[in-house]
Amino acid sequence: MIKVLLIDDEKHCLITLEFILKQLDEIEIVGMAQTSAEGIKLVEAFNPDIVFLDIEMPNQNGFDFLAQFASIPFKVIFTTAYDQYAVKALRMNALDYLLKPIDKTDLMNALENYTSENQKITDEQIQNLHLFRNGKIQDTIALSTQTGLIFIKIDDIMYLEASSSYTYLIMKDRTKHLASKTMANFEDVLIDNPIFFRVHKSYVVNLKCIKQYIRGDGGELILEDGKSISLSRSKKQEFLDLFMKI
Repeated sequence: MIKVLLIDDEKHCLITLEFILKQLDEIEIVGMAQTSAEGIKLVEAFNPDIVFLDIEMPNQNGFDFLAQFASIPFKVIFTTAYDQYAVKALRMNALDYLLKPIDKTDLMNALENYTSENQKITDEQIQNLHLFRNGKIQDTIALSTQTGLIFIKIDDIMYLEASSSYTYLIMKDRTKHLASKTMANFEDVLIDNPIFFRVHKSYVVNLKCIKQYIRGDGGELILEDGKSISLSRSKKQEFLDLFMKI
């Protein structure tokens, strides 16, 4: 049995999540709490495998709750009403989350991730979440792999290449990482970073890594590693307007 603990300051959210979880096999709900303090006591009493944790709670939010542990002994699945800022933080740190109102299919997918990866949250992920919380710029992104998490510097990405429901990240040092996320996920994360530009439906490039632009219908970009990428005709003028010409 997978022991789960539910923490949310809104009673109706707890009731909804409890109802869905009770329909699933191999799930044991060991407790429900509406405050961080109650949640701490239940963790100590029942040692849950998974904690469903609301981000926004009075007095102490979900991030504050996690900060009270020297190391996180359980898997965390965050629950949140849609907040672009919070969702971006969770995506950048490869953390599982559910948007309210919670959908049963999304919940089952999150539990499936637990059974396949059983990956606990790391100190670095928590620190990064606090940076977001305090309005500081985060320069690192977490990639979930079969062996754990890889933390990479955003500025070290040369370009991203879409491959069906996966994305390749090619770094400046020529290393290559495969992430089980779509390009759209990465666009949401990088959308506010001015050095990245989607030049084609399959490519997002670091503008600082472009060596040459070759004129054409849309044009062709040559990157630092010699990679040639076609520039979409619809993106041509927007791309050219990003640069000063002499």
